[in-house]
Amino acid sequence: MTSSVTARACANIALCKYWGKQGPGNAPATPSISLTLAELVTETTVTAARGADAFELNGRALSGADLLRMSQYLDLWREQGLISGSFEVLSSNYCASSGRPYPTAAGLASSAGGFAALATALSGHATRRLTRLELGRLARRGSGSAARSIHGGLAALAAGKDPAGRQLAGPAKVPWGMVVVVVEAPPKEIGSREGMELSRLTSPFYRRWVLADRFHYREMASALRGWDLNRVGELLEENMLAMHACMLTTRPPLLYWAPASLSVIQAVRRWRATGVEAYATTDAGAHVALLCRLEDLPVVAVRTRELAEEGVAIRDVIESEPGGPAEMVARA
Repeated sequence: MTSSVTARACANIALCKYWGKQGPGNAPATPSISLTLAELVTETTVTAARGADAFELNGRALSGADLLRMSQYLDLWREQGLISGSFEVLSSNYCASSGRPYPTAAGLASSAGGFAALATALSGHATRRLTRLELGRLARRGSGSAARSIHGGLAALAAGKDPAGRQLAGPAKVPWGMVVVVVEAPPKEIGSREGMELSRLTSPFYRRWVLADRFHYREMASALRGWDLNRVGELLEENMLAMHACMLTTRPPLLYWAPASLSVIQAVRRWRATGVEAYATTDAGAHVALLCRLEDLPVVAVRTRELAEEGVAIRDVIESEPGGPAEMVARA
């Protein structure tokens, strides 16, 4: 009988964004495409326990809304008859090459890797074998973008009532990577889940955003078939700016950027004029991810560190190749 399972998954950064929900079950209102990043890892161990469920992230016990969210997620598995009893969940987010932690709840999709790792670990305790599609649907119930981390590589999640996600290309086939720029920024006052609902209810541009995203999704899927970085990059930046326009017109406004975010985005545009091809995107947070060819990762990272030397408030620069699917790594 399994008593403990450890799983590992990687965060992903959306090239075409998921922002908005439709109906129950954490169903996305917008389709999305993302690149899974090998450097941004979540490792989660789920152990059968007595008494109440217990959750720890990066060495700290969860409380308040975070604790409630995790408890409700385990209840979902119990209600479906997939698990029974109580569990201790120990999870950590870290950079694969250095082992140092990366920011949590800060717009770097830590919840995507987190719920993908948790769902994969829970599957080791499940009463029956789960397919990857089932696992994608279950991960999505915890965090919409987690369905993409289940599949890894370049992945897509359709809009709809109960999508599972799918892999568009495995990590070995993706010729691009990302430089993640961690900037100085205060904690988010409004999280993504609450922010999406506020946008749906209050932004005058929400419906327009949904239509724009669907157009970007179709165009990007076409450009990806030919690995057209220029076209994908153009769409990536258009999509990011359209999402943030919707956020900014939400009440209260969702201003997730920091001054350093804009400095990095503007610098990337200047670099392209000098022949360094990179494209900038941000999720619901201040940190910036720069898409570029794998061979250009070192150059883009050097340029980014030069910005820090010039006084831009950059805390860390993380180079990442594409990451693989969520996987179980140990069981006892």
